[in-house]
Amino acid sequence: MVTMTKTFVAAPLLFIAYGIIRWIDGADGDHGPGPAWTIGHLLFLTGFILYAVALFVLRGLLARAREVSLVALVAGLIGVAAFIRVIVIDLIAGFRADDHAAMSVIGDEYDRWPGDLGLYDTLHTVGPLLFLAGLLTLAVLLTRERWLPVWSPVLLLLGFITITINLDLMPLGGAFLLVALLPLDLADRKIRAGSKAAG
Repeated sequence: MVTMTKTFVAAPLLFIAYGIIRWIDGADGDHGPGPAWTIGHLLFLTGFILYAVALFVLRGLLARAREVSLVALVAGLIGVAAFIRVIVIDLIAGFRADDHAAMSVIGDEYDRWPGDLGLYDTLHTVGPLLFLAGLLTLAVLLTRERWLPVWSPVLLLLGFITITINLDLMPLGGAFLLVALLPLDLADRKIRAGSKAAG
């Protein structure tokens, strides 16, 4: 349960932090390369790693619909992998490039990385949708089992829509994602407080 608290709070907070650093990075009209680009993307990367953990934790809370939740988990993890691949390429380009124009050229060199598997164009498009579908499905199932209020899936969807509209809205989108799953963190705190009182 402690892991749950960390992932459900830390992951969206890292998204918010990335969004703020992205504002700073873009103050000169370009994003990257430089310390702000690197730090921001490392935070973004860590956020997605935590969301991968969160997907497992969410499914673990469910008592029913195990088959559906397994499909949602796999879909969500594929989506996370797609995001992580893009972020890692952005980091590599940022490390290697001397200016913003060079970043685009270097990024194109990794267009088929790793392994030229022939699926990256599809994954680039479908990956974010799979992450959303997986996380949203688990949230809906948790709503049915009364772990989450009915507005949590709505806020999750709103958060993703906000981020998709414009990455500059990442802090707002991250805030929606934070509030959406915050009831699970609050429930965790109540359970731990009750356990201490009983002990």
